Parts: sequence; structure tokens; C-alpha cells
Amino acid sequence: MRWIIGVVFSLLGVALLMTGMNVRSITTIDGDGVSISFLGMQINERVAMSDLPSYANGFLGTGTIFLILAVCLFFILLKEKSTLKQIRVKK
Repeated sequence: MRWIIGVVFSLLGVALLMTGMNVRSITTIDGDGVSISFLGMQINERVAMSDLPSYANGFLGTGTIFLILAVCLFFILLKEKSTLKQIRVKK
């Protein structure tokens, strides 16, 4: 179960990083603003050009945090797996 959480954190982190890079690469806005969505959910309908770096940094920062959490979880799980030793009863 804990491995699944690590995989979900990794996938979510990559999706957030990709969204942040896509938002950062927007150069022109048609009309009142641009619509930002993540995983099919609309975050904001009209974002001004001046606010795009804030949204991009938010997505990039959150994605980085999720990837760091996933890597830490994987290290913890691998360490637990390699340190399992049989308990010996002292006589």
C-alpha cells in the first residue's frame, strides 16, 4: 500500500511540473485571460498575463514537493526492506 502512495505522489508531482512548465510557456492571451486547468478540473477561468508566473511557480513548487516526498518514501521503504532481520530470542 505504501508503494502505491509513492507511485501516486510521483505521478502527481510529474503532472504538476508539466502543468507548471505549460503555464510558464504561455506568451499570448486572447481576450480577458487564459483558463488554467489541472487534471480536467478548472482552476481559474480568467488569469491575467501578470499573474501567470505566480500560477506557474505554484505548480512547479508543489510538483517538486510531491517528488521529494515520493523519493523520501521510496528510500524509507527500501531501507525497511533491506533491514528486516529475523528476531532471535536470547536464552
